[in-house]
Amino acid sequence: MTNLWVAIPDSALSDEQTKRDKSVKIAQFARACSIFRVKRIYIYHDPLSQFEKEDPVLLRTILRYLDTPQYLRRVLYPRMNELEFAGILHPIKAPHHRPPQDIKTVRAGDVRTGVIAKVKGALFVEVGLGSLVPFDGEGSDGKKVNVKFTSPHPHLRAMEATELDIFEYWGYEVKEVPSIVKLLSGIEKTTVIATSRKGGFIKNNEAKLAESIKNSENVLVIFGSPKHGVHEIIAKESSNIKPEFMVNMFPNQATETVRLEEAVLGTLAILNASILSRN
Repeated sequence: MTNLWVAIPDSALSDEQTKRDKSVKIAQFARACSIFRVKRIYIYHDPLSQFEKEDPVLLRTILRYLDTPQYLRRVLYPRMNELEFAGILHPIKAPHHRPPQDIKTVRAGDVRTGVIAKVKGALFVEVGLGSLVPFDGEGSDGKKVNVKFTSPHPHLRAMEATELDIFEYWGYEVKEVPSIVKLLSGIEKTTVIATSRKGGFIKNNEAKLAESIKNSENVLVIFGSPKHGVHEIIAKESSNIKPEFMVNMFPNQATETVRLEEAVLGTLAILNASILSRN
């Protein structure tokens, strides 16, 4: 299945006034991306907008926090200012957010997300089973890792899982990039779709998009900021690099603007229904 990526600006929260509202908006991004199996979220710098310097930190922190299984959150996230409103945010409940489980029911081949712990020179993983599990492999203390159990209880052991061991959607990773141009110049075998009110109607591009995606390993959907479109941001950075597709996902919109969180959810829903489900 083709990997789905999205790119949102570090100014994504610039139209919200309070930390509470910003936190809720980030949770909407996380939910939308998880619903449609987004594997990577890029946060790119927007050179045209003004926003609070704390916004990018808040954005990446809450995105990563919400993707983290509940049983690991206290391990990876101490009390911090950015998570003040984490308690009111809707959980993702993706497949890798495993519920509590009796350690005796774990089978060889099962996969969970864990955190490496070093105890008296030996490596273990905390995987939410009530006790640490011996870990066969390498890694640093506190590193988040996906593990596969290689033997059942009472001789439970684990090793790092590969992509071939995971058959379900396993969440997204968050990466930061200095600009859209840097992002576009650093990816290969990727169909790039920029969303813009000035783009062509999705229906008119559907066949070409489907063919391009069929021959790509990844699909990257780029969203503009609350105040500036993708075309404006790219024009500010470079006149040479342009996305393969510039698409208007909401033709004949009745509102003056489409909010970023609405654009992400609506765009991914349209792409999923019309194109991505074919591949």
